[in-house]
Amino acid sequence: MVSDFLDAPRVVERLRHGPAGPYVDDFAAWLSAAGYKRTAARGLIRGLERFAHWARRKGLDLGKLDVDTVVRYHKYLATIGRRKHRCGKQTEDVTASRRFLSFLRKRGDVPVCRRRSDCSESKWLEQFRQWMLKHRGVGMATLAAYTRVVEALIRALGETPEAYRANDIRTFVLEQTQRHGISKASQVVTATRMYLRFLAATKKGPNLVSSVPRIPSWKLSSLRPVLAAADIDKMIAACDDRTDTPLRDRAIILLGSRLGLRAGDIAALTLGDLDWGEACLKVSGKSLREDWLPIPQDVGEAIVDYLERERTSVADEHVFVKAVAPHGAMSSALVSSVVRRAMERAGIEGIPSRGVHVLRHSAATGMLRAGATLHQIGLVLRHKSIETTYHYAKVDLDLLQMVARPWPELSEATLC
Repeated sequence: MVSDFLDAPRVVERLRHGPAGPYVDDFAAWLSAAGYKRTAARGLIRGLERFAHWARRKGLDLGKLDVDTVVRYHKYLATIGRRKHRCGKQTEDVTASRRFLSFLRKRGDVPVCRRRSDCSESKWLEQFRQWMLKHRGVGMATLAAYTRVVEALIRALGETPEAYRANDIRTFVLEQTQRHGISKASQVVTATRMYLRFLAATKKGPNLVSSVPRIPSWKLSSLRPVLAAADIDKMIAACDDRTDTPLRDRAIILLGSRLGLRAGDIAALTLGDLDWGEACLKVSGKSLREDWLPIPQDVGEAIVDYLERERTSVADEHVFVKAVAPHGAMSSALVSSVVRRAMERAGIEGIPSRGVHVLRHSAATGMLRAGATLHQIGLVLRHKSIETTYHYAKVDLDLLQMVARPWPELSEATLC
């Protein structure tokens, strides 16, 4: 109820009889459930009132907003100097409009669309996404990247898949890849193949998968960035009073460095995935796979410490939740930022990759140096193919130097 956050009865009555009236009490209850403190929630409620008055002046229905409307409001705030404070922080008006849109989405009043144009997107694109989730089990981040490529393909080639030709596919791929590096270009190729495979499997278009050109690259040519055991210990020690969530950060780093979990695995971990009786946890990774991994002693203790002493009391099944409102599950990007900030606090430099994946590579390297076979490493990392694990056959540079043949010395006669 809005009266829980505002003391003045006249202000409460004004809000309830104003343009935000039909929503203000439910919005206040939503803010309270999301963990907002009284002062922060009061500012957002007042921000909603100003947003509602702007929407009424523009003749807009407050209950049928979209991202475009919110963007328009932010531009208006910029013209009157209310988009940011002098310190550079966004105003409560900006945050209130975004939170209100999230509130409407949670209630189901408005669809979850990035832009209004997304609500009328190609029917093939939505079917492709559903097919990828059902039959390929891709993560949401991967699916979002593929979606951008497929959107561009549909814009370029049209809404009639049966009219696609091999030359058109090759032209599209070459145009999309020529301005990117190998990594991004490979993503374009893979997304295009997946879409064409979807069209062929569902009999909506010809099988043109073989027409997609390959990106030339040397197989297993790169070395995975890894951290030494001492550096990981420094990161764990850096989870101290310099951060508001030392126990959460420590548990995340241990999960990445001991079990090689991906950022998405850690973010998706729920309380139901922890089997304390058997000392194992369930990981629902790529390709709809579910695997059970043993919980090492230090990892289990770290998770228990976080759950008992630091985790915010919130009705969310995810193990790791955000420490600030709105409370809820952490995203993969936020999990990776925990690792990045820990590396910065520990003073670790010279590592190009600064996310959870560097801990995954370090876990594999540690297992290899401890005598584990590539097959065993692949089981822990849940690799679908042993070829993926082959990357770790060359990470122990000291051991490779012992078996590498010396560079031949050429005599002067040979040089002549």
